[in-house]
Amino acid sequence: RVTIGTIYHIAEMYGWKKPLIKFWFRENERLKISRIRFKKYLESEGFCKYKIESNHLFVRIENNIVEEIDGIDVKEFVMNYLERMATEEFEGTNRNEIIDALIKSANQLFTQQFLEFLITRNIEFNKDTFDKGYFYFKNGYVSLTPTLPKGKGERQWAVDFNDYKRLNKCIWRKQIIDRNYKYSERRSVFEDFLFNVCRNEVKRYEALKSGIGYLLHTHKDPSIAKAIVFIDEKLSDGAFGRSGKGLVIKSIAQVRNVVIEDGRNFNPAKNFAFQRVKADTNIVGFEDIREKFPFERLFSIIIERKNKDEVHLSYDESPKVVLSTNFSISGVDDSTLDRQFIIEFSDYYNKSHRPVDDFGKPFFGSWNADEWSDFDNFMIGCLQLYLRKGLVAYEYINLEKKKMIDETCQEFVEFAEDVIETSKEYEKKELCESFKKEYEDFDKLTQSKFTRWLKVWGKVKNYEVKEGKSGTKRTIGFVDRAKSKAE
Repeated sequence: RVTIGTIYHIAEMYGWKKPLIKFWFRENERLKISRIRFKKYLESEGFCKYKIESNHLFVRIENNIVEEIDGIDVKEFVMNYLERMATEEFEGTNRNEIIDALIKSANQLFTQQFLEFLITRNIEFNKDTFDKGYFYFKNGYVSLTPTLPKGKGERQWAVDFNDYKRLNKCIWRKQIIDRNYKYSERRSVFEDFLFNVCRNEVKRYEALKSGIGYLLHTHKDPSIAKAIVFIDEKLSDGAFGRSGKGLVIKSIAQVRNVVIEDGRNFNPAKNFAFQRVKADTNIVGFEDIREKFPFERLFSIIIERKNKDEVHLSYDESPKVVLSTNFSISGVDDSTLDRQFIIEFSDYYNKSHRPVDDFGKPFFGSWNADEWSDFDNFMIGCLQLYLRKGLVAYEYINLEKKKMIDETCQEFVEFAEDVIETSKEYEKKELCESFKKEYEDFDKLTQSKFTRWLKVWGKVKNYEVKEGKSGTKRTIGFVDRAKSKAE
């Protein structure tokens, strides 16, 4: 599990100097580049291929830190290497002559075809597991590990800070948070912000924290394949906005590698739709998704990049998904509903009342070191909560009604709530005619569409829908599952 780069690093700490691999030579007074030596030089500097599923990525490993690279990155590395070399090491040539030879050979040395000849290494990454989680900082890493409860107490998760010398597996460079970790017991202002978003409702606040923790947990359990959905609580015809949904997604990007897409214009069916997603991406966030957003397409991500092979990420390797919206996700089938964990955002914050009005300055960009420490420890606490309790359910405010309106219309929901009773049987045609009589704008509504609305209404209300037939009459009824179970 220890790479050659790690061995070099340890040896250099004790005074060993890595031998210079000269990839240039003279032939008939002309300076040339040896492709074989150049390949060996790159491999000695940690450049290699990493196999992921049926594809390969070009990466560089340095002190167990892995970074995806391309031909331009290799060029920049080699040029910096030559600029740092001492003059006496060139022996019979000079810096500019070697650079000139490299430029002449660039269309051979820095292409995908050449990089494909690099050695393939089996890289073992340090990953979150079912009951463990990690955060990587500049000065070390934080691990969350379960501890045995005393007596019959609830299982707890210990938070430990460790030096990177104890980490004998690799991590992606983009996993490293660009600041030092410092323990803090102070309450973060971000915690106060979230509490306001939830209007001080403890259960909803705990649900939001668990949703954040779920996203921070990079382990993917096939039995909990969910997207986190941030939705406005307020019922409105269009996007309400400014409620803090985007700010929460941005907060997660402070500790995890997040790719944020504009949900209004994103189309997963387009070529190169996921080209910004890489193997080191932890989360993809879709902000302000439109109505009828193709939600089901998000659970099979294929990374297509221009002039490169597409990369198929396995379920374990693919990023988690978070969406912000004012519209409910289209679809009422069990599969669609089961793949969502929804948090409603109140209108405590809006275009007239912003977080800066409460906290005096914008989040993140203007924070000092102590505020960052408070925030980091709070986010670690979110993952700790998720590991302990999983996704915490709460009682929705307006989600049920919003879902019904989005799937049918405002007028039908009002009609159904006023007219339909459970444990009663209705003739579909009579019910439809009654609706059209009350709402004359729907005089061209078809019976089949009205019946579909009835089924949606029952599904969202979690009623058992019973359809019947008697001669030419078609009937429908609704049974309250909770009430019948209690009886």
